[in-house]
Amino acid sequence: MRYHQDVAALGCLTPTHEPRATAHIGGMVAMIQQLIDRGNAYLTTGREGREVLFSVGSMPDYGRLSNRRLEDQQAGARVAVEAHKRNPADFVLWKESAADEPGWDAAFTGPDGAVTIHGRPGWHIECSVMSAHHLGETFDIHGGGLDLIFPHHENELAQSCCAHGNDRMANLWMHNGFLQVEGRKMSKSEGNFITIAELLETDKFGGRKWPGEVLRLAMLMTHYREPIDFSVKRLEEAERMLAKWPAGGEATGTPHASVVAALADDLNTVAAVQALHQLAAAGAPEFAASAALLGVTKAEVELADDLAKAVGALVDMRLEMIKAKNWPEADRIRDELLAKGIQLKDGKDPETGERVTTWEVKR
Repeated sequence: MRYHQDVAALGCLTPTHEPRATAHIGGMVAMIQQLIDRGNAYLTTGREGREVLFSVGSMPDYGRLSNRRLEDQQAGARVAVEAHKRNPADFVLWKESAADEPGWDAAFTGPDGAVTIHGRPGWHIECSVMSAHHLGETFDIHGGGLDLIFPHHENELAQSCCAHGNDRMANLWMHNGFLQVEGRKMSKSEGNFITIAELLETDKFGGRKWPGEVLRLAMLMTHYREPIDFSVKRLEEAERMLAKWPAGGEATGTPHASVVAALADDLNTVAAVQALHQLAAAGAPEFAASAALLGVTKAEVELADDLAKAVGALVDMRLEMIKAKNWPEADRIRDELLAKGIQLKDGKDPETGERVTTWEVKR
């Protein structure tokens, strides 16, 4: 799957579980029935058929996550005002499907008896059911974008707490800022929509390909709650920083306390990266373990002996062209190697003062 390939290139760990909503239909029906039994949901009929709706008025502190009081919410702003709802903010748990729409048979029992509705789940119920199945009724961290706080996460929280009789769904909610590209919101309508695959494999952004570790470091250089401004300048900054760090190495020992303390402070990756950079500059033994904790270890790239010899021969040829002041040919060799991912670095021998050229593979 392309998604797995892309996130692996960014250094993301493989998920323990990747549940599919269609494998948890039975759990959704069971939770909805539990909400009906507890008085938090009701059966009704709307313009498009029979539904089971969550009753937001049945939860006294509905709106606490988004800090929205139910009485202050503007009817019709984000919800449909319909006569079959007890409250305009009541949301769908199960909705009857039309003949040409996908659906499953679900049996529910309400005050007026049992009914079977061939339908499909609402937007929020699948998340409550799958998280409870794999993580428990209350788990540690729930993440997502700022735009999901309301209504999605608010409704997740409501149905989960009411179904399980708990006062919380997650111990900590972490909402990330929006993604921008060169200071503008990334969207297809703006024409600046870029995929991870395009960054890794094409020259669509900045006229070149970008290594996965550079992309990861660039994102970690912004706090998760702030807007991430994805720019060529930021990627180049991350690449320069990464180039100054040691490559590879076994991550033995424990991470440095400064890096751990930064991450413990609301996942402050900005401070953690700064601490990591200081460790690299100081040659601290904890650098490798600290870099591994952040997932930004610079990969060691090696060439086969015959290729390394070929690069060396071209570097020597370029030095001869420079001595002969054949600048066009020297530039051609440099540019040709760069196009193949070989970065040349010119300098001087500290003892003889003669020009020397080193090279490295740029991923």
